[in-house]
Amino acid sequence: MIYAFMKGEGRLLAIPGGVDDFREIREGGYYFVDKSELVSDIVNDRSEVFLFTRPRRFGKSLNLSMIDAFFNLEYKSNRWFDGLKVNSHPEVEEHRNAYPVIRLCMKDLVADDVEGFNGRLKLMLKSVYRGFKYLRDSDLVDEDLRREYFSAGDLSDMQMERSVISLCQMLEQYHGVKPIVLIDEYDNPINNAFNRDFYAGVMGSLRRFYSLTLKGNPHMSFAVVTGVMQIAKESIFSGLNNLRVDNVFSKKFDERYGFTEPEVRDLCSYYGHPEKFEEAKEWYDGYRFGNADIYNPWSLLTYIYNDFEPGTYWASTSGNDILDVLLENADKDTNSVLVALGNGQAVVKGINPTVAMEDVGKKPTATYSIMAVAGYLNAVPKGDNDYRLSIPNREMYKVFYDKVIDSVWRFDKDLFKPLFDSMENADVPKMEESLFMLFSKNFPDILLKDEADCRLVLATIALGRGGRYDVGIEREAGNGRADIIMRRNDPRYPNIVVELKKSRSKTDIFNTMEKEARKALTQIKTKEYYLGMKGKTYLYGVCFQNKKAKVLFEEMDL
Repeated sequence: MIYAFMKGEGRLLAIPGGVDDFREIREGGYYFVDKSELVSDIVNDRSEVFLFTRPRRFGKSLNLSMIDAFFNLEYKSNRWFDGLKVNSHPEVEEHRNAYPVIRLCMKDLVADDVEGFNGRLKLMLKSVYRGFKYLRDSDLVDEDLRREYFSAGDLSDMQMERSVISLCQMLEQYHGVKPIVLIDEYDNPINNAFNRDFYAGVMGSLRRFYSLTLKGNPHMSFAVVTGVMQIAKESIFSGLNNLRVDNVFSKKFDERYGFTEPEVRDLCSYYGHPEKFEEAKEWYDGYRFGNADIYNPWSLLTYIYNDFEPGTYWASTSGNDILDVLLENADKDTNSVLVALGNGQAVVKGINPTVAMEDVGKKPTATYSIMAVAGYLNAVPKGDNDYRLSIPNREMYKVFYDKVIDSVWRFDKDLFKPLFDSMENADVPKMEESLFMLFSKNFPDILLKDEADCRLVLATIALGRGGRYDVGIEREAGNGRADIIMRRNDPRYPNIVVELKKSRSKTDIFNTMEKEARKALTQIKTKEYYLGMKGKTYLYGVCFQNKKAKVLFEEMDL
C-alpha cells in the first residue's frame, strides 16, 4: 500500500498504489480518478455479458470492485459514490444496491496439473458459497440445492461446473431478483497452463464452467468479466452469443480504463508539480484505446509517489507466460520486426484482437496481437485488419528491450557494456575483442550467415542504449540505408554509424576482412549516412568472418 506524502500544513489524499478495493479507496482517504460513469454505461447498454480486456494494471479489478459497490444490495445506504459523476445519470438510481452479487477472482487459480486446478477452483467456490450461508436454512430456497451445495463434502466436477448457475438460482429464489455475476482475471488460469501438458484439461474445465455460468443463464441479471486477452469464443466461450466484448480497439468504453490526459494533468497539479506533466507524458502516455489517448495508471501513480522520479514501474509487475513462449520461438522475420520496433520504427502488421489458442505459436500475427493487447505495443487501426504498431512510451522502450533480449536472444548481458564503451571511446582493438566474445559466447553452434544476421544481433543489443541514443536499423540516411545508426540524445556522447560486411573467403582471410571493412567505411562516406548529424561522429566499417571481426574507424566533426 502506498501512502501520500505530507505537503504544507494539510495532508494530501493518499496515492492508491496497489489498492484495488473501491470501498477502501473511498473510506480510506485515497485519491480516486473518477471512472464511475462505467456504471451508467453498463446500465444503458443492457447487454447480458460484458467482457472487458485491457493490459494488466490498467484498473480492471478496481472498476469491478466499483461495480460491486454500486449494485450490491449488501452495501445499501453507502456514501462511497457521493460527488462522483455517476450521480448525474438518474436512470441508474433504481439499480443502486438492488442486486445480490456473486464475485469470482481467478487470479490465484495457479496449479501444476488439472487435478490441482480443479481442486483450487472448488475451494474458491466453496469460499464464495460461505458468503451466502444465510441461504442454507431458508425455506425460500430449493431444499435439494441447499443440501447439494451447502454440505460439508467436496464438490464433484459436475457440481463445480454448475455451482454459479445454481447459486444464481438460490439467490433469485431468496431475494426475488436475479443476481449479478462478476468474474475477474478470467484468463489467468489459461495463461498459467499454456504450453504445459495439462493445458487441455484446464481449458476443458473452464470452457464448461464459463459456458454453464454465462450462456443463457436464466437466473442472472447480467455478468461482467475482465481479463487481458480476448480469447476466441470457440476456445473458451463456446456457444456464448450474448457477449459484449470491449477490448483495446473498442470505442464505447475507451476512457473507462487507464488515465486520460486531463486526469493526468489534474494529478500532477494536485500533488504540487504541474510542470512534470510533459515528463509524465513522455514516460507513460502513448496507449490508444478506441478513440482515447491513455496513460498507464499503475506507472503514473508510482511515479508520483516516488517524488516524480521516472522509472520502469510497470515492468516489476507480473508478466505474460504466453508472450514469453511466443518470443522464445519467434522466427527470424519476427525478430527483425521486433528490433525495428525497438529502434523506434512503426510497423504495419495484420493483427487480430481475438486470440484463438490453437493458433498461438503457429501464426506470426499471434505474437503482435498478444503484444498489443498485453500493453507492450500501441496499435492504431489502418483498415483491413492492419494496424500501425509502435512502442508507446519511454518506459516501454526499456521494458521492450528487456523482453526482447531475455526472451529472444538469451544473451550474456555482461558483454554489452564493454562493446558499447569501446564504440563510444573509439577503442578499435577492444571493439574487435568484444564482438568476438559476444558472438563466440552466445552462438557456439550457430554460423552467422550474412551481415543481416550480424546486424540483427547488434541492433537488438543497441536497444539498451535507447535512452542515450536514437537507434535505427536499416534506416534511410543520406543517400541510402545504413545498417546501424545511433544518433546521440546527449552531447557527451558521439554519434555512431556502423556498416557491416560478411567475408566468406577461405584464403588470405586477414587481408580480405580488412578490404571488406574498408569497403564498408567507404560506403558510409560515399552515401553520406551521417547527414543531419551534429558534432562528433564515429564511423565504423566492420567485416565478420564467422565470429571474428575486423573494424576500421574514422572520426568526423560535423
